[in-house]
Amino acid sequence: MRLDLREVINIPGAQADFDFMPEMNDMEFEGISSVIEPFHAVGTVKNKAGVLELDALVTARFRCVCARCLTEFEHPFKLDVRAVLAEDVQDEYESDIYTLEGDYIDLDEVIITSIVLNIEQRYLCSEDCRGLCGRCGKNLNDGPCDCGVEKDPRLAVLEQLLENN
Repeated sequence: MRLDLREVINIPGAQADFDFMPEMNDMEFEGISSVIEPFHAVGTVKNKAGVLELDALVTARFRCVCARCLTEFEHPFKLDVRAVLAEDVQDEYESDIYTLEGDYIDLDEVIITSIVLNIEQRYLCSEDCRGLCGRCGKNLNDGPCDCGVEKDPRLAVLEQLLENN
């Protein structure tokens, strides 16, 4: 989405509001099995003493697969996006400054870049998820499995010493 900033660029204190859904239909993220509510961005571009600042809130809700126990669960996504907009960028490595295209800004570029840089690499159903048993595959969140404690074969000699005493 292109946002027209002609009314904002030269007027300190002016602002332009936006509300849109970024085009992310062809993007796939690790651990996300389906999108329940698509990404939605709401925000403003304000001229603060000649500097254009973009502030936005991006929300979504998706179904994820836990990286430890493989259980599906719903995950809300919320991201605050802050960026500076400029006609040209002196430092090409400055990640929070985006270049205007004439009197316009490509909001898809700003929002999608922020999402990609801030989305989680893996999802957990809870911080204390115990995962799956490495031997039988049982979900350890449902209780212990019947495998027992696996003994390290390298320590078998020491175990024999303890049995003799």
